[in-house]
Amino acid sequence: MIKSMPSRDKRLADRLVGLGVLDPDYWSFEGKADRKNGHGLFHYPAMMVPQVARAILKATCEVHPEIERVGDPFVGSGTVLTEAMNRGLDFSGIDINPLAVLLCRVKAGPFYLSSLEKKSKEMLDRIYTDSTASVDVDFVNIEKWFSASSQIALSKIRRSILFEDALWARRFFWLGLAEAVRFSSNSRTSTVKLHTRPKEEIDSRVCDPVTIFRKAIERNLNYFGSQARAMHDLGATTAGRYNGRINVTLGDTRTIKAKERVDIILTSPPYGDNVTTVTYGQYSYLPLQWIELTDIDPAAERSYLKSTHEIDRRSLGGSRRVKATDYGELLDRSPSLKSCLAYLDGEPADRASRVLSFFRDLDACLPPILDSLQPGGLMVWALGNRNVGNRRIPFDAILSELLCQNGVTVLCELSRRISSKRMALKNNIVETMTREAILVMRKANI
Repeated sequence: MIKSMPSRDKRLADRLVGLGVLDPDYWSFEGKADRKNGHGLFHYPAMMVPQVARAILKATCEVHPEIERVGDPFVGSGTVLTEAMNRGLDFSGIDINPLAVLLCRVKAGPFYLSSLEKKSKEMLDRIYTDSTASVDVDFVNIEKWFSASSQIALSKIRRSILFEDALWARRFFWLGLAEAVRFSSNSRTSTVKLHTRPKEEIDSRVCDPVTIFRKAIERNLNYFGSQARAMHDLGATTAGRYNGRINVTLGDTRTIKAKERVDIILTSPPYGDNVTTVTYGQYSYLPLQWIELTDIDPAAERSYLKSTHEIDRRSLGGSRRVKATDYGELLDRSPSLKSCLAYLDGEPADRASRVLSFFRDLDACLPPILDSLQPGGLMVWALGNRNVGNRRIPFDAILSELLCQNGVTVLCELSRRISSKRMALKNNIVETMTREAILVMRKANI
């Protein structure tokens, strides 16, 4: 149970704000935002900078040493998960994207390194001795996205992984296959959206999915090993298994009821609807076609892949059908959102609907999120203020207004310059984001 009192509020705010006093650019971590250990296993779009999560958890745990369990309702690549494990804390996370859940479950272990090295060698031997030329998956436009030779090679990798008995090992290898799919496909890797490469580039391109896969596995074994050693030195593992409790759920934060409350929520939600910001679903679509979905989660059904937009459609703002009943009360609770919509009134209608649908869905997440937090618990939100119609949408102000209506208090707000988040640099909808706001809040004690 979190022990909340005004003196602790001041200590925490002073500590976090004070980190940026001597170095105003402290929170950007420019030149220091490397991804070591578990953070380096896979490049997921718009990942939270590990050093940000680390600094926040360090400060909050120093002020509140009674913190035991961390939550992230938009868990993504599992940055907060890994940093919670690095402190020996329990963790609960949710994400609607099966690829994100796979990545988190790999990061959670177990860390059976010697067994994994042996299994890796056996698996590669199976691939290199597989002379079958069949293609084991089929989906709409497979020929558009993969050459015939890549389809055959990826099928060999898939068959070899499925031959492995241990689920924890298969999950580790599926991540390697996801990387091989990304870099051997005909989709450009310079964007997280699905865009085919120019025909002349496709025709002249030479790539070997098996080599990409092998190198990914070798690299990830090193990252996995260094993560395991770090946690062993911390005393956080026993015989390769993490000592804390970890629960990562595939599902919609709007509808999931927490089984156990957390002491602190640390999260970086999407900063707008996925279709026009970071298309996590499009990014994940091709890898998930080759992965055995039930190895990720029993709820990971093929319906997630019925189109390239399906995962993004299920995400916040994915449905733009906005009714007056959806936003009447919402605008009353957020003057900042109301002001934004008034500005967008003369803009094309889809701009206002994008903003409204996103905040309607985010608002629906807030009651379950608050219910998952202990009375007096902390919330830390890393937020990006995107542009729509040349208007900056004040995500931080809107979220503050919505949460403060529910008895939440803002302790402080930090600002960080973005120097390394992977996202679309510039298009006709979203201008490059250069700063993030970090809101530090506390839930009421009752």
